[in-house]
Amino acid sequence: MSKDIRKVGVVGAGNMGAAIAQHFLMKGLQVHLVDVSEEGLTKGRERIDSSLEEAVKRRIMRPEDKASLFERLVTTTDFKTFAECQLIVEAVFENFQVKVDLFTKLEEYVADDCVLATNTSSYSVADLAKCLKKPERFIGVHYFYHAAKNKLVEVIPGEKTDPRLVEVLRDFYNYYDKIPIVVKDAAGFAVNRFFVPWLNEAVRLYEEGLGSPAFIDETAEKLFKIGMGPFKLMNATGVPVAQHACEGLAEKFGAFYAPAEGLKKQVATKTDWDLAVAYSGKNDEKAVTDRLLAASLGVAAQMVSEGVTTTSETDLGARMGLRWFQGPFELMNAIGVDRVKTATGELFKKWNLPMPKLLEQTPQGGRVALDFVKATVQGECGFLQFYRPDSMNALNEEVVQQLSDKWDELEKNSQVKKIVLLGSGKAFVAGADIKFFIDNMDKGDVDRIYNFTAFGHEVLKKIESSAKPSIAYLDGLTLGGGLELALACKFRLGTARSLLAFPETGIGIYPGLGGTQRSTRLMGKAAAKYLVATGKMIKAEEALALGLIDQVIERVGSWTELEKMDFPQSASGKKGQPELDAFAEFDGVLTDDLLAQPAFAAQEKALRSKAPLALSKAMDLIDQGEKLDLNKGLEMELAGLREIFSTADARIGLGSVIKRERPAFKGA
Repeated sequence: MSKDIRKVGVVGAGNMGAAIAQHFLMKGLQVHLVDVSEEGLTKGRERIDSSLEEAVKRRIMRPEDKASLFERLVTTTDFKTFAECQLIVEAVFENFQVKVDLFTKLEEYVADDCVLATNTSSYSVADLAKCLKKPERFIGVHYFYHAAKNKLVEVIPGEKTDPRLVEVLRDFYNYYDKIPIVVKDAAGFAVNRFFVPWLNEAVRLYEEGLGSPAFIDETAEKLFKIGMGPFKLMNATGVPVAQHACEGLAEKFGAFYAPAEGLKKQVATKTDWDLAVAYSGKNDEKAVTDRLLAASLGVAAQMVSEGVTTTSETDLGARMGLRWFQGPFELMNAIGVDRVKTATGELFKKWNLPMPKLLEQTPQGGRVALDFVKATVQGECGFLQFYRPDSMNALNEEVVQQLSDKWDELEKNSQVKKIVLLGSGKAFVAGADIKFFIDNMDKGDVDRIYNFTAFGHEVLKKIESSAKPSIAYLDGLTLGGGLELALACKFRLGTARSLLAFPETGIGIYPGLGGTQRSTRLMGKAAAKYLVATGKMIKAEEALALGLIDQVIERVGSWTELEKMDFPQSASGKKGQPELDAFAEFDGVLTDDLLAQPAFAAQEKALRSKAPLALSKAMDLIDQGEKLDLNKGLEMELAGLREIFSTADARIGLGSVIKRERPAFKGA
């Protein structure tokens, strides 16, 4: 049903409503935007136009595409426009009675199967649903600013919401490039539950003379690795918004959540916080650090202990919704759960709050469990989903370990007959975590990089040799290590969004997770050398012609479609590519005579941008591996890893990714 939702309604043309409408328009949907006045609708269109114009200026969108978007936008004050909509999202201002009156009226105009959703940030979904004749079709969908750009959506079922609707909306938002997290109908939902107390505690610290707003912001920015501390954020979003959010939480959870006196006084002045004063009282870094940790991480632990959501969803919410570098639990693991437990105990004791069970049950020196790879079973199909959409699902030590563990879990499950690997967000897996490589190269610990890759080889061999067929659903970026993982699967499915490449030689290394070996066996030496040498990004149809993938399918709207698919044989024709034949004997050395040949002249710019040592080594590995069985070829590929990661070009190339600059290789 998720793909069946093609006409959506939005009520309220303010900042949030206009942004929600913009997102739907950008994804090709027809949007009916309703407001109480023509003036409001005009401003709403202007908001959308202004935001899209920014995208045009940044060359994210073409002017003609912007114009076509408005052809799918209907703006009106008449609720009759909603008669054909399959989903309506309410985004009016936060007033309970206004929302109740609105939904009561909406039911008179919409079809019986139309989904009604509220973007409330402070009211219970179940309480709002009481006004409806059909509460089973009502659900919360809490967006984050700017709703057209921020990927996070909290999906909140009410007490009477049909459970199937949760799945439909989760699939719907996934399909249209949002990141949905399912949250129980509790005050603050997930993100605001720990974010708002963090803001409030910052004000209390200022009140108590433990730091100035500027000092508290500086400490918070360093601790949480964020761009704006609590006072800057309150100034940016509106200080009264923080007070209102605190009041809503306090009503449900008690005095700790109530707005600090200093916050209420600041709101009364109708001015922003003064960030010019750098010193106040002690400027006590330890007190500020401990209290901010307890007020956010401790509250997040309490929320998870109550079953509102999971540790993984909480962290994803923080990273996607708040743009935090790490979520509460990843940060907790990094600085030590014991330290957070101590800080939380001290703060919570002051407010007569119990220690969160999650912290209580974590043993000394222990860590909080987080899922970066999720294992799910539907019918006879197992699913392994990479769950780091904000990092393009990049591979690191923890991700590969979880991939191994979760694979074992599904392989041992007698119910599971096949296993589908897929990503989240816009990528399958966009390679390995570059920062992991750089950090270890800077420490001189190339052995750790080798061991990580060696373990990756073991995991891929396990997948490749399994009696249970593995299917890689490549709906998005599939680069480097992600493509190498896909090559170890029995079947590879592409979509219109698939983009596949081996970018390694352009960043000073070579494909080291089987890319120089499995690619040759699938496509032949010429095509393998062509892709590895040029780093060309190819779409699904070209990958199918080369033999790199097995089928090109329409994007699925739900995992059920993948579950029901049969994969008897590859649809790849492995069509001959005469223009690539010249690459079969390419040794990685660029000469004038070579570049005069048509096949190489067409790729001269790409080839000259590669690291010479990495390019030659990759070509040699393909040549030598062709003569060996696969396992021997993989061993040979792995054996050269320490050498390539010890080159100056590897450091230059990998560093260029972080710096977002063109590398200048030395050939050393």
